[in-house]
Amino acid sequence: MRFSWLISKYIIQAILPYFIFSWLLLTVILFVQQGSRFSDIFFSSNIPNNLVWQLSFALVPNVIAFTCPMAVLVGVIIGLSKIQGDSELISIRAAGIGNTQIVIPIALLGILLSLFTFFINIYGVPLAAQVVRKVALQTALYKLESPIEPGVFNTEINGFAIYVKNGDLERGTWKNIFIYNEDKENNQTRLITSKNGRIDSNEEVSELVLEDAIINTLSFENNHEKIASESIRQMRFAIKTKRGEFIEKLSKTEQTPEELGLNQLVSYAKSKEGKEKVEIDIIWHRRILLSLTPLIFALLGTALVLKFNRKGKGFGVFLALFGLVVYYLLALFGEQLARTNKISVFTSSLIPILSSLLFIFWFFLSSRLALNKSAFNFNKKTGLNYLIRKNKVSKTNFYIDFRAGLLDYDIVSTLLKYFLLTFSFITAIYLIFTAFELWKFAGEIENGVSLLLKYLFFLLPFIYIQLAPSALMIATLTTFVIKSRQNEIVTWTAAGRSIYRLLLPCFVLMIFLGFINWESQERILPNTNRIQENLRSQIRNRGVSKNKEGKFWVSNNNRIYSFELPDNEIGTIKKVKNLSVFEFTEKDTRLQTIFKSNEAIWQESKIKFDAGAEKISWANEKIARVKIGNAEISEEFNPFVSMSEKPSYLNTEEIKQQIINIESENEQRNYETALEKKYTTIFLPFVITLFTAPFALSLHRKGRVTTVAYAVGIWLLYMGISSAFEQFGLNGFISPKFAVWSPILLFSIAGTILVSRIKT
Repeated sequence: MRFSWLISKYIIQAILPYFIFSWLLLTVILFVQQGSRFSDIFFSSNIPNNLVWQLSFALVPNVIAFTCPMAVLVGVIIGLSKIQGDSELISIRAAGIGNTQIVIPIALLGILLSLFTFFINIYGVPLAAQVVRKVALQTALYKLESPIEPGVFNTEINGFAIYVKNGDLERGTWKNIFIYNEDKENNQTRLITSKNGRIDSNEEVSELVLEDAIINTLSFENNHEKIASESIRQMRFAIKTKRGEFIEKLSKTEQTPEELGLNQLVSYAKSKEGKEKVEIDIIWHRRILLSLTPLIFALLGTALVLKFNRKGKGFGVFLALFGLVVYYLLALFGEQLARTNKISVFTSSLIPILSSLLFIFWFFLSSRLALNKSAFNFNKKTGLNYLIRKNKVSKTNFYIDFRAGLLDYDIVSTLLKYFLLTFSFITAIYLIFTAFELWKFAGEIENGVSLLLKYLFFLLPFIYIQLAPSALMIATLTTFVIKSRQNEIVTWTAAGRSIYRLLLPCFVLMIFLGFINWESQERILPNTNRIQENLRSQIRNRGVSKNKEGKFWVSNNNRIYSFELPDNEIGTIKKVKNLSVFEFTEKDTRLQTIFKSNEAIWQESKIKFDAGAEKISWANEKIARVKIGNAEISEEFNPFVSMSEKPSYLNTEEIKQQIINIESENEQRNYETALEKKYTTIFLPFVITLFTAPFALSLHRKGRVTTVAYAVGIWLLYMGISSAFEQFGLNGFISPKFAVWSPILLFSIAGTILVSRIKT
């Protein structure tokens, strides 16, 4: 057996581009997934930029430590599949070089990446967890210290709900103030309105200073409710904030297990017992497992390609996906056995390792396995091809009456095949990462597995909207690169056909997919986003549903709504309980009417009260109280939807209503940006194709790896520019419409220029 450094170098060069491409793409996808958990920090214009950057860098170590092993498996399988598909492995073996020579450089690459991952898991991951915790607490403290934002209800102050309609953020002065103060010990509720005011903060105690205030007190004594009203020129009273609580948490020296290194985890585990000790041991062994995984995946990927005598990268991607899913399922299965005390934590960590080594040795030592080709022949057993053959109809005859119909079908079917393949792969990665993140919570509760599966199911629509653009980009790139490499483009143009006619079915398909994405976003996502976030909260709370007790506050013109949610409310909210409607005069801040109802429902532009509803009104310095059972008041939009806050819970029409009724400038910008982003959903697939397809055709003389690198680089550039412009829009530097549509327009122009330069 000969040994050649040149062959080893060639094998590494064949693997590295696919490894780097996969690592970069998977890291970006999972980084976005992690960033969505902190959207209130990333998209808040009141948070300092240094905290945003700290959080961004803190999310990277955990992501790259998780995606590195996956990228190794993908890179090794696709790189070796390319060599094998080009019959280069046959030439290498004919030169007297055996499998050992092929395995050695790949194993060395796996060892180097395992050492890198080990370093990240020892130092990077714990440090990042510390930074994330401190940033979260500092953000909460900064929000508490920041002036009250006009148009937004502030309930951070214990016992108070404060709403300021107008104000000067720089000076900290407010106009048209509404304060709700509930004193449960004395059975009193105070409604305070004022034309001018401010808050002076000092350590934990803040002083609320109001001018020209009107205080309406509702007290309950001896089974009778009394109402009193008084006017005060200036009033001051102290209120206690949560500042001390956050400062105490920031100065707390005790760290969570995720923030400890390996040696610290060992010492920390000795001081714990029972389930807590098991969880700490699982964290320690999981870091070791993830550190060894790059080497295991490098050997497993090599064994898979050398074992199965198949050609093409598509089959390689399928093998990578299958190997990833099985490996991480075994890891989760082992952790669950350890949590239930069926086996030790050490034994549980060996399950995926020993299983992988067993398969690796079996693949290397056994003879080649002759697979039933029909089991993996996706081109002949799927879609319209299968139906045509089943009915004994010739595909050529089927399209004989359509000009170039056969090629149209071939392009569309190839695009859909690679889109589904790519989307399935990156979705599996997304789900695996999410399952690993939540398994420590789900594994501790009785119905945790079913709850986690349910959460992952309702997460799929969100994943589809997030990942479909990237999958379409890769599918478009792969399709036209393959067509170009197989000289189908040359044959097409030699027959006198235009390249524009070649791109037509691709553009039509993307417009169709754009409409599908739009309908999914409008009809499916609002409800599934509510459900999956509710399930996620339930999992993280160890099976306890999210606490919906307490009051929610909404403002609309001269009305303020206070209400509570009914139990198990998940979908679009229309029915509420314990509703209070505070109605003010249009000219000033005087409270003129209060509607109170135990239950109420918004329906057909009206709010309908229950039979026990009552009305309290102020007129000519007199207070009147009457029963108004089953009465109703007009309200064009549903005010109870506003409490959801997140645009992901709303469709476009509901977001439009939010924009009209919300008085906070920052909130308006957030909703306007979200609305414009929803509009781009229908156009995004077409824009992707517009600059990706001609770009792939223009690089037909370049290498495949170079083409992939260029296209992926452009897509990442698009994502970076879009994110930057979006931040400018959220912070008010440019309009939301300009912020969202500028990148779309810019890359559409670039795509049009590329299309115009294609030789037809």
